[in-house]
Amino acid sequence: MTETEMNTEPIVLTDEASAFLDRVEADRAANAGPKFRVNTDRFTAEQGHYYSNFAIVRTPNYEIPSQKGYGPSTAVTIADLSDGRRYTWWVSNTFEQERLQKTLDNAISNGDSYPFAVEFVRHKKMSKNGNEYNVLSIAITDSGDAVNLPQVPEDQLEEWIPEDE
Repeated sequence: MTETEMNTEPIVLTDEASAFLDRVEADRAANAGPKFRVNTDRFTAEQGHYYSNFAIVRTPNYEIPSQKGYGPSTAVTIADLSDGRRYTWWVSNTFEQERLQKTLDNAISNGDSYPFAVEFVRHKKMSKNGNEYNVLSIAITDSGDAVNLPQVPEDQLEEWIPEDE
């Protein structure tokens, strides 16, 4: 037989392989039907405003390329703990991004996990040489199972068909 000829003999599956494929198919059938994804609203954190009763739902995406030629932005999925509404908070200032990442990294290294209940203020400070710069003062007030994360409101759920099916 040459390399270009195919072996047309059927491949016999082992009992374990056959049982595995049966489980995979049963799982697919059980999970068939519509799938949903969250359509978040945009969250704008104003300078000088105190925010509380929010939770950072999962690891932020720190590397969203700028469409305006600036450095990368950070997309943070947050939830309003009073009603479950989900938002995307875009953090574009480098100092604020660094503070956010350092705060979350420290919490994780101390054994905490998502979601993180947070309170924060965006404000400005004056440097020693007289330049004003943005600051994010953020504190984690709870984490993991201690955070009561409400369900996503129905108006934020949209049906989604994964491309790989």
